[in-house]
Amino acid sequence: PKGLPPRIVVFGISSLSMQTVEALALLGQLSQVLMLVQNPCQYFWGDIVVSHDLLRTVRRQTAKPAQPVHSTPTATHLHTASHPLLASWGKQGRDYLHLLDRFDQPESYKQQLQRVDVFVDPVEGNPHPSVLHQLQSGILNLRSAPDKPQVLQKDDSITLVTTHSAQRELEVLHDRLLAWLDADPSLQARDVMVMVPDMASFAPSVQAVFGRFARGDLRHIPYSVADTTPRQLPLVLALEQLLSLPDQRVSLADWLGLFEVPAVRERFGVTQADVAQLQNWLILSGVRWGLDATHRTSWGVPDWVSGQDQNTWAFGLRRLLLGYAVGNGQPWGGTLPQAALNGLDAPLMSALLHWMEAMQLSRQELSGEHSPAQWGRILTDVVERFFQASDEVEDRLLQRCLAPIEVWLQACEAARLDVPLPLNVVRDHWLSQIEEPGLHQRFFGGGVQFGTLMPMRSIPFKVICLLGMNDGDYPRQQAPRDFDLMAQSWRAGDRSRREDDRYLFLEALLSARDKLYISWQGHRITDNTEQPPSVLVAQLVDYLNQCQTPAIVPQQQPLQPFSEVYFLRDSSFETYANDWARVHGAHKVSVVADEPGTPVAPCTLTLSGLRQLLRQPVEVFFRTRLQVGLEGVEEQTPQEEPFTLNHLEQYQWGQTLLDAPDLSGAVNHLSLSGQLPMAAFGKRWVAQLQDKAHTVLARRAEWVQHYPHLLPAQSITLDVDGITLTGELSGLRCHQLAELVPLADGKWLRLNQRVGAVLQGDKTNQTARLHIVVGLWVEHLAACGSGMPLTSVQLGLDGQVVFNPLSQSEAIDILQRLVGVYQAAWERPLPVACKTAWAWMQAQARAEHLAATDPEKSRPNPHEVARPVFEGSFNSTAERDECAYLARAFESYDDLMAELPRWAQRLYGDVAQHVTVG
Repeated sequence: PKGLPPRIVVFGISSLSMQTVEALALLGQLSQVLMLVQNPCQYFWGDIVVSHDLLRTVRRQTAKPAQPVHSTPTATHLHTASHPLLASWGKQGRDYLHLLDRFDQPESYKQQLQRVDVFVDPVEGNPHPSVLHQLQSGILNLRSAPDKPQVLQKDDSITLVTTHSAQRELEVLHDRLLAWLDADPSLQARDVMVMVPDMASFAPSVQAVFGRFARGDLRHIPYSVADTTPRQLPLVLALEQLLSLPDQRVSLADWLGLFEVPAVRERFGVTQADVAQLQNWLILSGVRWGLDATHRTSWGVPDWVSGQDQNTWAFGLRRLLLGYAVGNGQPWGGTLPQAALNGLDAPLMSALLHWMEAMQLSRQELSGEHSPAQWGRILTDVVERFFQASDEVEDRLLQRCLAPIEVWLQACEAARLDVPLPLNVVRDHWLSQIEEPGLHQRFFGGGVQFGTLMPMRSIPFKVICLLGMNDGDYPRQQAPRDFDLMAQSWRAGDRSRREDDRYLFLEALLSARDKLYISWQGHRITDNTEQPPSVLVAQLVDYLNQCQTPAIVPQQQPLQPFSEVYFLRDSSFETYANDWARVHGAHKVSVVADEPGTPVAPCTLTLSGLRQLLRQPVEVFFRTRLQVGLEGVEEQTPQEEPFTLNHLEQYQWGQTLLDAPDLSGAVNHLSLSGQLPMAAFGKRWVAQLQDKAHTVLARRAEWVQHYPHLLPAQSITLDVDGITLTGELSGLRCHQLAELVPLADGKWLRLNQRVGAVLQGDKTNQTARLHIVVGLWVEHLAACGSGMPLTSVQLGLDGQVVFNPLSQSEAIDILQRLVGVYQAAWERPLPVACKTAWAWMQAQARAEHLAATDPEKSRPNPHEVARPVFEGSFNSTAERDECAYLARAFESYDDLMAELPRWAQRLYGDVAQHVTVG
């Protein structure tokens, strides 16, 4: 207004930095600061400050040489009546106001101004003030703690929660927010502010918890995250990967990581489900790394190597395109078709080809040196070639990524820089500019706002949530540098990270209008050891318990979100995780159903169920009854071309050669499939597999000569002690077709074959490998129980295992015993394992044989033989490690040693009596 001296009016400022104060002082234009703030902290301080001496008295500090202390009765009175939390946490705010007051001369203008009171005591006019409101009123009016705690009605205006991890903090907060939103229709997600000490450590958990539920889900809460580093965003990471294209092998894993970015999928028109389908096709077609043969040459693969482009992208795409054209046809032009696509999959294949073209073009452009103008065009083309924003957030991010290019081009033009530059120089500069934080970071993004505890964030919200308030994490500590003189000689107004955090905590407490929620990791996740909260939280709890009763006690949350305490009746814990509720509900129903008697096994049993029982008995309880799948770690996406074949691959390709009608054609298919090593290494494996296949086929020919005719598949349906046993037998052979009716004894054959060993032990004491022949034994029993005159043979490299025909009654008796064991396995995990039990039985048989033939000779202890089979030794793998269900049920051999002999005999005793090796 006219006639008034110059002055600066500051609106909505919750804290002033030292740089701001010093700048105003140097300008010499500061005559008055009228603070219309929403945080009452500065206002009521300004109201009670009458001299510099009082400010220095509130903070118990020593006097500075330039600022002598004048003791006054008013100062003494203010010190004894001050609020303890304000005195402990408000040092920085007091010093800022102190510095402003030093340059102020109110005598020259105070008659022209009026003080504007914008604060209302939250307790005034409220008949039932909450604990939070009384705390804020006490700070406003400088009320010290009472001599005796006052009895107050307990409410949830201040909530203290302890968890075991940052992830659990957010899961508990998510449930608590859902409860508050349901209880108060006027409360909106935008009324909630969540602040953490370090957003970099909390951002992944925020995305994992709040990003789980899509829009429209009942548990969806809109949210936005501020203060994240753009360099860690998936889109920027994908851009960095593309800028390193000349130095990349372009593996299948690189492709998958690139297409996990929504903007990349949007550009090529594929969905997340399409990416999974394409990944399966690419793995089947043999894609591993390298765009083509030329790309591999740059990585050191010699030109003279035959099949140089094997397992490249060009190799795999040729196989898919040929399979799309001819299906499962013969090789054409040295390419084996991979039948994976149909007519409706053409758009997916087109998108994959467009990506391949974009990668080749971008790699060619990024490989050379270019002038700044050329680099600007190339980098812009790369962004447009691979990214298309799918929403407003991605569009802003793309614009932010492209903005530094224009600034850099203007700087190069001003410096007249037109020399060719390498990619690494341009790339590092561009990415560093993207990573540099801007002056205007987006804060209010809609929904629940997540941000870092920092100045200028104390905007009033109905709900303020402080997470990560752990001892040592907040107040944040910053080690002083050697040249930091402020650490040696502190002055009023000097920046202190620890004092800043104290003041930020005070601001957050005063900014909460209805609720203040504080959580920390109060117990260690490994051993549940109690861990203290931040010293600020401890001070707050001590003050509240000193002022009121009942005392405020932090609520300790369970370790896991699926803990049963969430679903018990009259529990003090709440959760909206209905998926876990369904799990606990199903568990309770099954327990009630089983309480009257023993759990009832299924009345219908298949041959595969009996095969599972004999192969690994403990799986019946976990997989069949509990429906629990304890699978191992999923295999990672292959990134390397094959250099060798593991045992499983040898078995699979060996079976392919054995089952192929034309061995030479199968070998050619194997060589062109990309599943073998390149050059001479692959030829060596082909020769080895051929030799093994010829050995097994030679044994097979002898049996086929006697049983030349194939029979149709035979269905099995047997009634075994009230249990219906069903299954189907295929691959049966007979001596003469006329023998189908009537059945002739011993004239049917069931033949299995494998490229591998079927026997174990030394030459003088060989026996069958039980885990290989148990499936054949079950089918043999079912066939003989149905009256079939079946001979079952398992062929292998080192010999053969034969099961001769059994009478129908004998087969039924054995099946009855197995069904009884199956019912026992349904009730509990049986203390027996296939390989371990077989080792014990063989050692027991040898001991009995020696006792009968040579009593003086030392006999082996069967348990000493079986223990290393179960637990492993220096030259053998433990059976316990091969099966996750065994590892879950039994820790060591001692857990099953007592009952092993009984169950081993019941399960495998009949196999030992009827097996013949040769």
